[in-house]
Amino acid sequence: MAILKRKVYFRLFLVSGAIFTLYCFAWLKAKEESGIHVITNYPLMTEKPWNENQTETNISRLWQRQEEIEETLQKNLNHTLVTAVHLLVNQPLAEQRLSEQNFHNKHKIFVHRINALPKYRDFFDYVNDRLQNRFVVMMNMDIYLGEGFEMINKTFLVKSKISYILTRHGRQEKRCNMGGKLGYCGVSYFGSHDTYIFVLTQPLDESVLAELDYDMNVLGAENKLIWVLRNKMKRRLLNPCEYLRTYHNHCVDIHGSVRPRINKSGYKGGGVAPSGLYE
Repeated sequence: MAILKRKVYFRLFLVSGAIFTLYCFAWLKAKEESGIHVITNYPLMTEKPWNENQTETNISRLWQRQEEIEETLQKNLNHTLVTAVHLLVNQPLAEQRLSEQNFHNKHKIFVHRINALPKYRDFFDYVNDRLQNRFVVMMNMDIYLGEGFEMINKTFLVKSKISYILTRHGRQEKRCNMGGKLGYCGVSYFGSHDTYIFVLTQPLDESVLAELDYDMNVLGAENKLIWVLRNKMKRRLLNPCEYLRTYHNHCVDIHGSVRPRINKSGYKGGGVAPSGLYE
C-alpha cells in the first residue's frame, strides 16, 4: 500500500511539474511577444567605415563617442520593459568588442551582421524576417528609452494601424546636460524624429522595402521614412513624445560630415507634431 501511494504521489509530481513547465513556457512566450524589441545599430567608431567622413578624426574623441554609444546601449538593456535589443553590426571588430564587453543584461543582445553602413531597409528586412507581430521600437544608436512605455496598448496599435514617431528629450548625461535643446520634445518642434514604434503583422512587399534602401544618416532620411510609413505602409502616425519619453545621449560633438539630401520632390513626408497616445 505504501509503495502504491508513493507511485501515485510520484505521478502527481510529474504531472504537476509538466504543467508548471508548460505554464512557464507560455509565460515566457507571452512576455517575449508583449515586451519591447529594440532594434538599433552598434558601430566601432574608431574603425572603418565609421571613422571616415566624420567631423572629427581624433582617436581619443572617437573613443569618447564610442563610450557614449555603449552607455546608451546599457541604458536600453537595463529598461525593465525591454525583452531584447537587436543590434545591426557591419564590422567584425565591433562584433568582437561586443562579445568582450561586460554589459549587464547582456543576454538580451541579439547581433545581426550586415555588409555596409546601415540602411533603413536593413532594419525592416530584419523585422520582416524575425520580428513580425512583435512590439518593435526602432531607434538611433544614441537614443534610449525612458518613462511611459507601460502605457502603450499593443492591441490598439495593431487594430488602428498606428505607428508612433517620437521626438526625443534631453537631460543631464555623464558628459553634459542635453536638456533644453531646440527641436526637442517640450522645447520646440521642427520635424525631428529618431524613434519609430510599430507592430508589423504582415510581410512588407519588395516595392516598400525598395523605398527604404538608403543610408540612415543622409539629410531628410526621417522625412522619407515618414512618407513611406504614411503612403506605402498606410499607417496613421502619432507623436506622443510627452507621454513616451526617449533621451538623446550625444555630448561628444562628432557627426557625419558627408550627408547628401534624400527627401527630394515626391518624398516630403513632413513631420508629425507632438500629440496624445490615441489622437
